[in-house]
Amino acid sequence: MARQEYSENLLRKKLTAKKYEPAEIDAAINKLKKFKYLNDDETCARFFENMYAEEKLSVKQICVKLIQRGYDSNFVESLIPAETFEREFNSAFKIIAKKFAGKNFSADDMKIKNRIYQHLAAKGFSGEIISAVIEKFLNGDGN
Repeated sequence: MARQEYSENLLRKKLTAKKYEPAEIDAAINKLKKFKYLNDDETCARFFENMYAEEKLSVKQICVKLIQRGYDSNFVESLIPAETFEREFNSAFKIIAKKFAGKNFSADDMKIKNRIYQHLAAKGFSGEIISAVIEKFLNGDGN
């Protein structure tokens, strides 16, 4: 706990893997909660806000990462702001601008459109966002 914040679920798995008894695990987790060292909602919200502000990942990717860390999927999804199009667009555009920096492409180049599409789709961006990014990037706004 000193090096990294854990979700209750991940901490429980870690202690189980180290062969602690279920009663000991419950006691440890209850003690951590009592002293407010373990609070899944606060920790998850903080992680979400930090990753969201960085604009390096799609909202979908952020949710997947938090769920993998053991946070409740319903709570994670409740953290998603109502309007994310502009943030997602900016994030996707930054990723593509960095990946293809200094290169010139034709707006009709299907090969590069496919590469951009695949790259952003793999990062969890929607088709609508990807199409908008491709349009802006290949029409000279990204070079």
